[in-house]
Amino acid sequence: MPNPNYYAIMPANIRYHPSLTFAEKVLYCEITALASKEGYCWATNRYFASLYGVSTRTITRWIMKLLDLGFIVIENEYLPGTKALDKRKISIVVGGMSTPGDKDVQAGR
Repeated sequence: MPNPNYYAIMPANIRYHPSLTFAEKVLYCEITALASKEGYCWATNRYFASLYGVSTRTITRWIMKLLDLGFIVIENEYLPGTKALDKRKISIVVGGMSTPGDKDVQAGR
């Protein structure tokens, strides 16, 4: 498995989000690392599943949670004239959704 030499970012709204699991937070970081090259993450669920030793179904759940919470957006590109997926682009939402405690965390309380 290749190891990209990109750094990952975990902002406070991800670190302290009460409904994100540790694994979902790590996946978010991996997406930020892969997105640093092209501006979006191109990796498939199979890639992430192999990287973290979990099922693709588990990765799908983690990604859907990040999407539902507004931390990422997904753009699907299809083969011309078909409904066959050609490429998925996962982008980070800058600032993302905030949690009620974010202001307290940022203020150091």
